[in-house]
Amino acid sequence: MLALRIFIRSIRLCFAFIAGSLLTVLFQRGHMTRDSTSNKITRWWHRRMAAALGIPVHVFGTPCEDASLIIANHISWFDIIAFGNILPVRFLAKIEVKHMPVVGWLATRAGTLYIERGGKTANTDTIKTMADTLTDHQHVVLFAEGTTKDGSHVRFHSRLVQSAIDANCKIQPVAVVYPSANGHRTHPSALFLDDMSMGQSFLNLLKAPALVAELHFLEPYPSSGKTRNELTRHAEEKVNALIKRRLA
Repeated sequence: MLALRIFIRSIRLCFAFIAGSLLTVLFQRGHMTRDSTSNKITRWWHRRMAAALGIPVHVFGTPCEDASLIIANHISWFDIIAFGNILPVRFLAKIEVKHMPVVGWLATRAGTLYIERGGKTANTDTIKTMADTLTDHQHVVLFAEGTTKDGSHVRFHSRLVQSAIDANCKIQPVAVVYPSANGHRTHPSALFLDDMSMGQSFLNLLKAPALVAELHFLEPYPSSGKTRNELTRHAEEKVNALIKRRLA
């Protein structure tokens, strides 16, 4: 049964990836407003990828209607597919992704924003790009832990949260949860930690018999009159409280 599950999911995933890539080449322009063609294609693609992997995405709470900076914890690369199922969003990635063969071109075409590490103006440029995107009425997802973690407790970095203040938009904390069978910890198949390769992570997801992704959208919070540290600590507190309740 395990071998058959892996085979079927792999075939479905290949078809979904090829179809999504072709649609990206033909129609994607990277602008992720609610009614844009790019949004419709991207959401369709993410839904097909999630279905191919056999991972349902359950949504709790209400995503903010207006463009907002979504501040979320980060467990797996599947987090991107989970969010892409639900909202027209722009993601942040390391600049190295942009230069990857094929994947980088597709990511750019799909509206990915990039963080360039180092340099005197790197942070300022990234914050401005994010703020401009938010001002243009597009959601931006910030995985504020800076890397993937085990989902048990989050600690967010505040630097890029400045973009919400500059754009005068709300932040919306979101808790990403992959509950295990007993519900008391993160499902081990979802974890993408340390030196794990992308290939191993793919295999773990292909093998998982009952993996579910949960996105818990918490109350939006205005950025006006707040410091980036206040906004970050607020998001951190809300996400940690939700995780504690969900995995209790």
